[in-house]
Amino acid sequence: MIFSRRTSLILWILVVVVTTTLPWSGLQGLQGHSHWANVRWIPFYPELLSLRFVRDIVVNLILFVPFGYLYVRSQVTMPSAMFLRITLLAALLSVGVELVQVFSHTRIPSTTDICVNVIGAAIGAVIARKVSKERREVLREPDCAGDR
Repeated sequence: MIFSRRTSLILWILVVVVTTTLPWSGLQGLQGHSHWANVRWIPFYPELLSLRFVRDIVVNLILFVPFGYLYVRSQVTMPSAMFLRITLLAALLSVGVELVQVFSHTRIPSTTDICVNVIGAAIGAVIARKVSKERREVLREPDCAGDR
C-alpha cells in the first residue's frame, strides 16, 4: 500500500513539472538564455484582481494540494516536523519549476506562484493529517464497542 502511495506521489510530481514547464509552449518555448527581466518578483502584485491572476492561483492550488496530500499519505509515520518538511519540499519543487520558466519565452516566472504552491501543499498536508486521524478513530471504534 505504501509503495502505491509513493508511486502516486512520484507520478503527481511529474504531472506538476510537466504542466508547469511544457504545456502551451512545448520544448521550443525553452531557450538557452534567461529572461530575468520577466520574473515577477513581488508576490500578489500588480494583477491582484484580474481574472488571469485568480485563474493562475486556482490552477496552482489544484496542482499542489494533491502534492501535499500525497506526500503526507506516503509516509509511514507522521513526525512532528512533517508540516515543515512538506512546505520546504513544495518550495523547492516550486522554485525549481519557476527557474525552468526563466528560460522560456512563453512562461512568466512569479513569486506569487511559489507562495500559492506552498500554501496549496500545506492545505493538502492538513487534509491528509485530518483524513489519517479520522481513519485511525474509525478503526478504533469497533474495539471500543466490543468492550461495552
